Formats: sequence, C-alpha cells, structure tokens
Amino acid sequence: MRQRWTIADFLDLEYFFVQDQKLAQESGEGVLRERDRTLYLAEIEPGLAGVVPDKECLILRWLQVRRSRESQILSEVLLPGQVWSGLQKLISLVVFFLMVTSGAGIAYSMLSYSGKEPVNVSIFFLLFVIVQILFLALLLLFWIIRRVKGQDLRSAYGPSLLNKLFARFLKPAKYASGSSRRAQLATVMTAAQARGKGYGSLYLWPPFILLQISGMAFNLGVLGALLVKVLFADLAFGWQSTIELTAPVVSTFVQWLALPWSWLLGSFAYPSLAQVEGSRMVLKEGMYHLASADLTSWWPFLLMAIFCYGLLPRVLLLGAGIFGARRALSRVSWKRAECLQLVHRMLTPHLETGAFDRGQISSPKTAIYTSRSGGSPACKIFESALHGSLIALIPDELFAGCDLQKLDLLSRQVYGYEVKQSFCFTGEESDPNLIFKTLEKPIGGSVSLLLLQEAWQPPIQEMLTFLRKLRTFCGVEAQIIIALVGKPEPSTIFTPVAENDLRIWQQKTAILGDLYIQVSPLVLK
Repeated sequence: MRQRWTIADFLDLEYFFVQDQKLAQESGEGVLRERDRTLYLAEIEPGLAGVVPDKECLILRWLQVRRSRESQILSEVLLPGQVWSGLQKLISLVVFFLMVTSGAGIAYSMLSYSGKEPVNVSIFFLLFVIVQILFLALLLLFWIIRRVKGQDLRSAYGPSLLNKLFARFLKPAKYASGSSRRAQLATVMTAAQARGKGYGSLYLWPPFILLQISGMAFNLGVLGALLVKVLFADLAFGWQSTIELTAPVVSTFVQWLALPWSWLLGSFAYPSLAQVEGSRMVLKEGMYHLASADLTSWWPFLLMAIFCYGLLPRVLLLGAGIFGARRALSRVSWKRAECLQLVHRMLTPHLETGAFDRGQISSPKTAIYTSRSGGSPACKIFESALHGSLIALIPDELFAGCDLQKLDLLSRQVYGYEVKQSFCFTGEESDPNLIFKTLEKPIGGSVSLLLLQEAWQPPIQEMLTFLRKLRTFCGVEAQIIIALVGKPEPSTIFTPVAENDLRIWQQKTAILGDLYIQVSPLVLK
C-alpha cells in the first residue's frame, strides 16, 4: 500500500533541504552528490526490488533514511515533524476540553431555573443557534470574497499560524542543540511559509480543522448540559419580546426551522401553535397561569436545533477539512527545483568530466544541438536525460566560446536535462518577445530553460525582471536553471564558480520567491 505523506513529512523535508543548502555553501555541491548517490545505492535501491519508483516515492524513501540517520546522530533532539505532530495532538486535546467545558458552562448557566421565571427561549436560541449560523455565513462570505479577488485562504493565516506555534513552543531547554539548532528550526518554518504556493492549500487545513473541532466540542458541551438539565431537573421554557410578535408568526418561524428533523420526530419536533401561544410570557402577568405542558414543549426543538444548525455543520466541515487536507497532500508538486536536484543526485552516477573535443558550433546567433550518437563514453552514460530536454539561453559574450556538446554533457550530468536547442541573446536588456518568437514551445505546454550566466557578475534588477518574464513564457512549474560559470579562461568558458559569487546569486534570486528556479554552478568542483 502506498504510504501517505503528512505535514510532518514536509516539515522534515524542508528541514533537510535547509541543512543541505548550508552544507552546499560550506563544502560544495559535490558533497551532496556523493552522499545522496551513496545513500541511494546502499539503502534505497536494494528495497526497490527492481521497480522504478516515481519522484514522490523516491523522495519519501530518502526522507526516511535521513530521519533514521539523524536520530542516530542526535537521539535527544526532535525533528520539526515530531514537534508538529506533538503540538497538533496536544493543541487539539486542549482546545476540545476547553470548548466542551465552556459550552457546557455557558449553557448550564443559561438553563438555570428557580421556579419563578422560565428559561428565555429567545435568548437561548439566539446565543447557541443564530450566532453560529451567522459565524458560518461570515466564513462562507470571507471565502467567496477572497475567491472573487483571486486570493486563496492559505495566504490568510495558514503558514503564519504554524510559524507562531513553532516560535512559541520551541524552548531552548527542550531542543538542546543550542541556538544554531533553533535557528535551523525557525528557518524551516520561514521556508515553509515562503514556499506556500509550492504546497498549495496544505497549510490551510490544520487551522481550519482545529476551528471545526473547537466548534464541535462547544456544541457537544451545550447539548450535554441541555440533556442533563432536562433529565435531572424540572425546566420550563417560555418566550417574550417587546416588539409586537404574534404567536402565529413565531410558530411559522419555528416550523420552518424544524423542517430538517420534523419528519423524524413528528409532533415532538416543535411546539404547536397552541403551545407557542401558551408559553408566551408577559411580564406583568407572571408565569403561574401558564400550563406545564406548554412550558416543556420547547426542549426537543432546542435540542434538535443545536444539533442540526450547530453540531452537524461542524461535523460536515470537519470531514471536508480532512478530505481537503488529504487532497492537498496528494496534489503537492514534485517539480520544485530542490526535489528534481535530489532525484538527480540519487539516480545519476558520479562522473568526472575530462577534456572534450570541441563540437562544431552553428550560427553565431542560434544553434540547434540534437546529436545523441557517438562521442565519448561519458556521452553514452548520459545518453538518456533524466528530466527531459530544455532550451539553453546563452549571452552573446559567451556564445562564441561555448562548446555546445560540452554544455549538453554538463547539463545532463549536473542537472539531468538534455540541451535540445540553444539560443544567443544580448543579455537581460534583450526584448523577451523576440526571444520567445524564436523559441519552440509546445502548444498548451511548458518549456524548461537553462540560462547560462557568469557568476562573477552579480544579478541586477533588470535580470530579475527578465526572469519574471521568462517565467510567464515558460509556465508556472517549468524549470528555469541559472547555470553559473566562473571567469572564462582562454581555453574554455566552463570554469568553477567562487562560493561567494554563488551565494550572491542565490540570495538575489530568492527575492522572486520562485520555487522552480534553480541557481547552481554548471561545473562542479
């Protein structure tokens, strides 16, 4: 049976991504490639039994192995997923208990009857039924308004609430690895919040489900208090109003409200017109002239009204929240740059690239490279690109010295993509529309791009604007790989990148908040 992902899994995944990003900055991408390839061969591949897994299954197995190794190294430290699971259970239990207690306490006080004045049906119904109906209507209106504006509920409170919970409950004494560990956990929540669009509505559902649990618990408390008072006390109910409300009007209103359960309880579903008339209280007349049968006829109606308009909608919304959470988990995109890099590191054999014969370069402005036959043994190893093909955009100052065959081989080895087409452009000042007219894009589809850049030249605002325009052209989930090279040498442009230059590019492009942009060196150290 296929194992389901949980929010705890995604929080741990973000935690390990943060760790890997820091490790790559300190030791280089080669360390990650070596570690993940070794991990795959030693602990993942033997359990596959010859079955080729998809990205989701492969990443989940990798996560499980990383968790196991982390627990062996730091046995006393909780991972973010464990923290979340514990908080979720604790908060749910505390909220349920508090809301049951508050619902029962408020209802019990409202149902106090000393024999002098009946319980006011109007106030009881207003507080425990009408207010809840209005709250649900406001929630629906809020959802409609945000949908009309093109906004999503997840942008309102989901990730920010999770972030506040972690900030509140991550105590220094409990998570004993010091400030650096707590900083990593805080970074995980910041990353989860910043990458909300990558997880869809995933972070919306926990607070939504918690809200329904609280509402359900409150109504259970009210129903429990009402049943206890009816069973073990002598209650009388009446209604009164300063405005001129006649008994027929009230009776008609009650009959309409009782439609959902009137077929089940028959004559007990709601007070009859005579009972409504007989339970009306007039201040100057007191209650001694009112009949007991009329005064007790209201409790079945109140009980069913709270059940149908208070408890039942909460139960249905809770079920919808659970279904929505599972649906959101199943719709998480695995095309994020970090996920594709991870899969590529595990499945791609480690290979050191040596000298290459310079391939023939086409026109100085555009070039198509489609040859897959012949070449060195390295070319044969990467003959089948893992993630498919992409289009390379090469600045004019690099195009003349760019060996397209070597670019294709490096792209296959480092990124898992075949360079199907290459195009020369004049930099971020180029008119994207002219580029897009030349590029080939499938009708109704998306296209992945590789943007070759010199890392020693930091990105300026025009480059960020250019990347936004490229995203519009490519599609929402298409990969845009910014392949960085160092300062060109007389013999080649494919040189290693300085760590500080790579860090500057990653920090600048992070402003875009694009989960499908990958910034990494083309030449591994």
